[in-house]
Amino acid sequence: MGLADWARRWDSPPRRETVGEKIKQFVSPPPPVKVQILNANYKIAAQISKLDFSLAKLTSYDKSLFEKVVDALVQGDKAKAAMYANEVAEVRKMAKTLLTIRYALERVKLRLETALVVGDTMRHLAPAVAALKQVTGYMKGMMPDVFTELIEVEESLNVAMMQMTASAPVHLSSEYVSEEARKILQEASVVAEQRLKQEFPELPNLQAPTALKDLEATVEEGK
Repeated sequence: MGLADWARRWDSPPRRETVGEKIKQFVSPPPPVKVQILNANYKIAAQISKLDFSLAKLTSYDKSLFEKVVDALVQGDKAKAAMYANEVAEVRKMAKTLLTIRYALERVKLRLETALVVGDTMRHLAPAVAALKQVTGYMKGMMPDVFTELIEVEESLNVAMMQMTASAPVHLSSEYVSEEARKILQEASVVAEQRLKQEFPELPNLQAPTALKDLEATVEEGK
């Protein structure tokens, strides 16, 4: 999942508010903007915890597969080692996606906290919501429960922005919002890549004559 994949999702058409939703807001108006942002932060923190739990399970599974690669090489069965190595690659691909999403959510949360502390709420809120929208799209097929929660957070923050612009119109260029959202996602991707390298030992080329020796060295480095 590269930065280009994130960028392709930025220009999605905005969700149109239904007549029923407009009537509901008229009868039961939404809470103050500050309360909505605080609630959003709380819900995002809860989703980060869920991602951390899933990442812990993936890390444990990766370790188990890695040991199977080692055992297969010790037994001289390179075909079996390659099979387990391919599974390791798939696990790490998923881990990288979840790590990127996890750190993107962390940065969205930080933007919301900054908006509450320093003011100029819309300038911090709009890019955070734009980044959140892209992150949410990736969760639909991976963790439906997290996807549902993030959809609700996104909708509540959209309502907050509508409240602010209704009372005091704020003009932010789409270029500014997109660029700030891109920064949030890019920073998350960089941190995710670093953590992946730190926590997941690198697999050597299994076709190389020194594959077992290289693997043993990697295991020793990880201890």
